[in-house]
Amino acid sequence: MRMVRSSLSLPQAGLAAIAQNWAFALLALAVFAINFNSGITQSIQTNFFKQDLGMEGAQMGFMTAGREFTGFIIVALAALTMRFAPAKVAAASILLMALGYGGYGLAQNFNQLMVVVVIGGVGFHGWAQLYYTLGLSLAKPGEEGRIMGRLSSIGSVGTLVAMVLTYLIVSIVTMRGMFFVSAIVVILGGIGLFFLPPLKGAVRQQSFVLKRQYWLYYVLNFLDGCRFEIFQTFALFALVDIYGVSVQNITLLLLFNAITNWWVAPIFGKLVDTRGERSVLTLAYVMHIIAFGGFALVHNVWYLCAMYVLGRIFMVAGMSINTYLRKIADPKDLSTSLAMGISTSHMAAIVIPITGGLLWQTFGYEVSFMFGAFFVALSLIFTQRIRIKDYRPEYQVLHAAVAAKEGG
Repeated sequence: MRMVRSSLSLPQAGLAAIAQNWAFALLALAVFAINFNSGITQSIQTNFFKQDLGMEGAQMGFMTAGREFTGFIIVALAALTMRFAPAKVAAASILLMALGYGGYGLAQNFNQLMVVVVIGGVGFHGWAQLYYTLGLSLAKPGEEGRIMGRLSSIGSVGTLVAMVLTYLIVSIVTMRGMFFVSAIVVILGGIGLFFLPPLKGAVRQQSFVLKRQYWLYYVLNFLDGCRFEIFQTFALFALVDIYGVSVQNITLLLLFNAITNWWVAPIFGKLVDTRGERSVLTLAYVMHIIAFGGFALVHNVWYLCAMYVLGRIFMVAGMSINTYLRKIADPKDLSTSLAMGISTSHMAAIVIPITGGLLWQTFGYEVSFMFGAFFVALSLIFTQRIRIKDYRPEYQVLHAAVAAKEGG
């Protein structure tokens, strides 16, 4: 009887492995598509906003706030979709995102742009609050960083392909046409997720979760959101508006950044698993202070391009905030807590870009980056509160085993 059970377990294990690999492949396709869209939009949107729509720094702030407000209400959106499978909600969100970003190519003025920005924002943030739920559900305990690092690396490949394509054909297709190309690829990624098999670890709580024991996760998300919005909104805009960098050169800059991120993402993932979140985030925030300081104090376009690459490389380390939650949270709290984390991050997005834009208009772009450096410094301080003793017991055991292996 034991032999029969053993022989039956082998095909079952094989089928489980195939299902796991198939799930990872479909999720990787979606990540590739989302980052392909990011690669195209990052390459052209700053020049598009400035050259086609004539936007200024203050309008950039209001536009970003409108887009990111959808991230603030993501907990409410998560509650409305709780009865549906996470993969299906993620797929529908990606299709909505394609509609919004494709609509960029049709916008003729700032008001029209705001409409499609909100549509795309709802889709993107619907996906974002489930991405970590789906990704982490594929990871064995102690391998969260590696799985998310692999997905991040695949995303960098998508960004890389998009930027090469943009550099080669944007002069033929036009910037507006590139938004349509991007939307088609995003649609393919969304369709793939409809075929994602059920994931055992993708548990969604049927109510809001806001618990005291997760307070550090919420704070880190809020401060990281402040940092992200300043850098994402104004770094490239400073290069285009102040230094006149062309769309082709912006694409080359982002292309180089995508190559470096493809290489470093798995390294960061491994460091999270071996060194822990506190070490990785500490290094990242020190590098971000250097990058923000460069934009605030140095007036050399080549140096600022280097600071942009530096800042973008260490954004990858942000995965550590979510792997930290995985290690401290009750599994049934994970999905909604991740959504709550996105909402706390986007509390910043409602006021920080507008404030940064007004500082730009009043005092100059340098002050906007000093403003961002302040929040990075706060992040660095709070990161030191991450403690292994706060992990769930199984993660404390895993960490102790890794530490003993490295020490011996």
